[in-house]
Amino acid sequence: MCALEQRVRQRSSARSSGLIALRTPLVFELDWTGERPLTTLRDLIPSRARARLRPLLRARPRWGNLRRSAPFSDRYGYDRGTPVDRYFIEQFLDQNRADVRGSVAEIKSSKYTDAFGGTHVSERHVIDIDSENPAATIVADLAARGSLPTRAFDCFILTQTLHLLSDPSAGLANAYQSLRPGGRLLVTVPSIARVDPDIGDTDLWRFTPAGLFSLISSSCERAEVDVAPYGSLVTAVAFLEGLAAEELAEEELRHNDPSFVVLCCGRIAAPS
Repeated sequence: MCALEQRVRQRSSARSSGLIALRTPLVFELDWTGERPLTTLRDLIPSRARARLRPLLRARPRWGNLRRSAPFSDRYGYDRGTPVDRYFIEQFLDQNRADVRGSVAEIKSSKYTDAFGGTHVSERHVIDIDSENPAATIVADLAARGSLPTRAFDCFILTQTLHLLSDPSAGLANAYQSLRPGGRLLVTVPSIARVDPDIGDTDLWRFTPAGLFSLISSSCERAEVDVAPYGSLVTAVAFLEGLAAEELAEEELRHNDPSFVVLCCGRIAAPS
């Protein structure tokens, strides 16, 4: 019996807790056939001890104050700064600000029309189903086909609306038919988001990039379609936790991972 085997057997007989402390250097007798050492660390640690050690050797998350049952903000992060999805909406609109021109329609307010169109906008139209909205210039149900004028707008900004419609295809088709030839429809929809705490009964849908592309393709005949995902694992977790964009690093906000999409955006061009 070699000296290494003797030491191993002595330590095996002395184990009581299932864990052993090796105070002397391990010397392995090599198998010169090239397969593996005759004695490995696996041989020295009993199966019960290995089972106890295995969870400890895995990378453990450091949750800190992210391990919580309620988000930091119950208002999507508005009370902390700019919500993460709004940061992505503004990024998308900024990339397509050249489309915001002429006669522009928007839902509920002209916030984005003013921010990204400026002096390039000749007419502002605010569409709302709520007749008590003082900003509304057109009172209409977007999901009711034909409720909007035909070929009336050069640009339609349709943000975070389709997921609230019982028939998003009808709403999208209605918005599309209101475009003039060569007009642009700028759409955003949620992919990863909490259920709205105020209107949960009408918060109906979430979209993947492929799902949004399919919806647009079936609803907007002969349109030129470009769908872009925004988000990553970090921004998705931050958004669900109610953190604001200002609490993330710029490189974290800029990083896109199509497996963890917070927001889907679509640029739809009507034929000229």
